Amino acid sequence: MEATLQIEPLNHIKLPELTELVIAAAQNVLAEIGPGFETQIYQRALGLEMEAQDLPFHREVWIDLFYRNQRVGHKRVDFVIGDLMVLVKSETELKELDEIQAYTFLKNSGCEAGLMLNFGKTNLEIKHLEK
Repeated sequence: MEATLQIEPLNHIKLPELTELVIAAAQNVLAEIGPGFETQIYQRALGLEMEAQDLPFHREVWIDLFYRNQRVGHKRVDFVIGDLMVLVKSETELKELDEIQAYTFLKNSGCEAGLMLNFGKTNLEIKHLEK
């Protein structure tokens, strides 16, 4: 199975630092608008916050899914920033299926790591994902 995205590395920012920047941006969003809105609101706000911080990103990126080297479908991930995939949620509780899907998306994306950010609680819930 091949990576389905053309990953554009951010040579000036290492993955741990990039992860911290994205988490800080998400925390700013939650502090500003609070919990309880639809996922789409947080996706838009996070995009605006990352733009304000000059973080280059791709939004609503489609990744191909393969079975036996044949494309069988595609799914959308919210953001790809360098080698980091970011999924945005707004749930009172993340389900086991959310995390399973996130790992599957990461595997198919070709990114090295991922974040699942849940804005559905008073405090930002963060799941770090690694291959």
